[in-house]
Amino acid sequence: MPTFNNLKLKIKVYFILGKLIEKTTAPKHMLFVTQRSDFRIDIEEAKQALNLSENDFRLVSLHEYERILIAILDKFTTLGKKGLGYSCWWDSLKKPISSIQMEYAPAVLTELVPPEETVWFIAEDWLSTKLHGKFWLYEGKVVAVTELLGEMYGFEYYVVSKKFEWLLGEDHHGILIGVGYPIVEKIEYLKSNCKNARVTKHLMVSS
Repeated sequence: MPTFNNLKLKIKVYFILGKLIEKTTAPKHMLFVTQRSDFRIDIEEAKQALNLSENDFRLVSLHEYERILIAILDKFTTLGKKGLGYSCWWDSLKKPISSIQMEYAPAVLTELVPPEETVWFIAEDWLSTKLHGKFWLYEGKVVAVTELLGEMYGFEYYVVSKKFEWLLGEDHHGILIGVGYPIVEKIEYLKSNCKNARVTKHLMVSS
């Protein structure tokens, strides 16, 4: 009988293969995932390949990130602090919420949020080697986040307003989920005007 860890590994393998096939038109510096001990190395290599500066995209320091993540969890999920060790935030999001499935979800980020706006970028630790928690926190411009996602393999991520007004996240099915009235309105408008979108159903969680 397969163990939970083996099953989790298989799910991640299927996810990355699917995303590589899905994003064949996007620029990438990696077509194969090498064994790493730290997921941040892959993000840093993608950042360097794109010549992104620290002003464009930076890792939030270890003494800052947990406080910010907990504030985000409290605002947008029902998980609270326990969400630091829980991968599937999208399963515990508060209302209002809306979702949309695109052929390539990151391509619409700059349609939903101004490209030069600075946001929080939360990346799931794909390699599961992080000692405490499941996510790394970055700060950067939306356009830089979009470029970095196009340069890398697939992983679950969240983009959050610095004013905590909204949250966007892509799950392992390629569904882009938005929380908070400003972003929900934009997603609903996008769904009504985009022929390339598939309307999706998502669990509505009360706040």
